Amino acid sequence: MFRRSIFICMMLIFLLAGCRDETDKGALKIPDSSDSAQSNEPEKDPSKIQTPSDSAQREPSSEIQSPPDSSQTPLTDEEILMKPPGRFAGSNYNEQKVQAALDEIPSEMTADQYTEELLLLLAEDYRSYVATFHNFETEVKVKNERPNGNITLPASKKLHVSILLDASGSMKAKINGKSKMESAQEAIQIFADKLPENAEVSLRVYGHKGSGSQKDKQVSCNSTEELFHGLGDQTNQMKTALQSVQPAGWTPIANALKSVKQDINPETTDSVVYVVSDGIETCGGNPVQIAKELNQSRVKTVVNIIGFDVDNEGQKLLRQVAASGGGEFTSVDNDEALKNYLNKAYDKLQGEWTRWKEKGEGEANIQKEQKQGAINNAQEEMQRLVNKENAHLLEALKYLETKKEQDFPRSELVKIINERKSFAWKYARDTGKRLYDAVSKSGNQVYDDIKDEGDQNIDDLKNKKNN
Repeated sequence: MFRRSIFICMMLIFLLAGCRDETDKGALKIPDSSDSAQSNEPEKDPSKIQTPSDSAQREPSSEIQSPPDSSQTPLTDEEILMKPPGRFAGSNYNEQKVQAALDEIPSEMTADQYTEELLLLLAEDYRSYVATFHNFETEVKVKNERPNGNITLPASKKLHVSILLDASGSMKAKINGKSKMESAQEAIQIFADKLPENAEVSLRVYGHKGSGSQKDKQVSCNSTEELFHGLGDQTNQMKTALQSVQPAGWTPIANALKSVKQDINPETTDSVVYVVSDGIETCGGNPVQIAKELNQSRVKTVVNIIGFDVDNEGQKLLRQVAASGGGEFTSVDNDEALKNYLNKAYDKLQGEWTRWKEKGEGEANIQKEQKQGAINNAQEEMQRLVNKENAHLLEALKYLETKKEQDFPRSELVKIINERKSFAWKYARDTGKRLYDAVSKSGNQVYDDIKDEGDQNIDDLKNKKNN
């Protein structure tokens, strides 16, 4: 009985102990809020805690970006190459400093992110070359002023040619069976027909009224009349007016020169007077003073005197008129000499056109070659810089290989770096060639235009002179 009682007591003790154990195990499963907070917080390694000073030393790069949004407009070639250069571009390159900067580049980046970091350090400055290409003026422009008396004057030139014909009685005299008047009429008509087509031409006679007698002197000295006023391509209409002129009275050269002022259009830029006379002023006027006034007027007028069978004393006085009018005096003693003098103007003009053509052709070639040289220089310098950048990038990549782990995207970076080189080098080559070809086309066209215009005018002058 006693033993049974002991056994029962022991069993009760075991049962109570088991119940307490089960109660303790259930309590571990109920999380304590404070314990849970502590257990869920990751353990912090003191060596990895970033201090403010560390943060200042290595700020995250704002240039490292996620892959671009496909909805954004892609950059043009020029926009890509116009980006600012890296910290160690050009003369700033220093291998040790570059390697120190490479050491700060974070690991576990994509190839594109590595590329951005490398370009922030080593991209060269292409902006000046891209700007040169973008703003390059390929048009060749030759500013070569044409001769004043060209067959068709430039719009900016308004030439007025005044022909003053002496119709005094002495022009009745004959030379080799032909009167001076007939010779003058014929030579003037040939001369007028050769004038520039858009030049303004006037024909004025003087001394054609009255007679050589004293009683008619006043009438004759007051007689000066414009018989024709038109353009160079209308001078065929001058023939009838010329044929109507008959030698009559005195020689009012000063009065005729004074009347020239009213014949000249105010918009005229160049004015030339040809006076055909066989004698000096006989009406008491001062042709020297009037010629000077014409030459110094707003529309500067050059006065040329053609002395037709004039004696020595007359030549002396007529030379003074020409000199004061800024022109020249020429003495002729027959109709052929008169024609030859007027043809000399075309010999001179032909020479001016030849010089104009040669000068223009030379300037076109020089300008073309200078522009092409500038293009070639920019292209070569940019390509040299591209090669330099590529070499520095590959050197940096080689250094990074020794510092980074196995998953470093070496092959992809090599491909990206070499593609950048190919892209920039090709841009310089293709853009340079395009501009070079455009300059060649423009320069050759200007050269050909000058040559064609010069040859055409020279041939026209030859043909007119020989007709």
